[in-house]
Amino acid sequence: MTNLNLLAKACLGPVADEEVKDRENFNCTGCGKCCTHGPYMRTMSAGEEDLQRWEDEGRQDILDTADIFSWGDGEDRTADLWMDPKTGDERNSDRCPWVKKVGKDNWHCTIHELRPNVCRNYPVNKKQRDEFECPGVWDHER
Repeated sequence: MTNLNLLAKACLGPVADEEVKDRENFNCTGCGKCCTHGPYMRTMSAGEEDLQRWEDEGRQDILDTADIFSWGDGEDRTADLWMDPKTGDERNSDRCPWVKKVGKDNWHCTIHELRPNVCRNYPVNKKQRDEFECPGVWDHER
């Protein structure tokens, strides 16, 4: 079972299998609602897998926006996102520092291939999608 499946089971209980299965078939429209929603942006975090991905790719610029810590000896690292790389303080922006507006109604993630798992796994479920008024749909909803 993947880490994503384990996390989903822990967080979502009996609906986890369906939600994880559905996530793979989610069709993003590029509306940017997830990347420009302040309350969501201020809860972002990264795990060891994300940090290792950024280190492997030599992306110090991304690592500089992460407040990295460990819960204890031998534990995987975690990071609060997105910090101001100049001050180390939490950013006050409602927008992800890596998303750029493209045209009138679309947004582009400039680190899409390296984005953290919290972004890869959005939305966690239909409730989260609907709360953000996200227009994306799963294949079975078409």
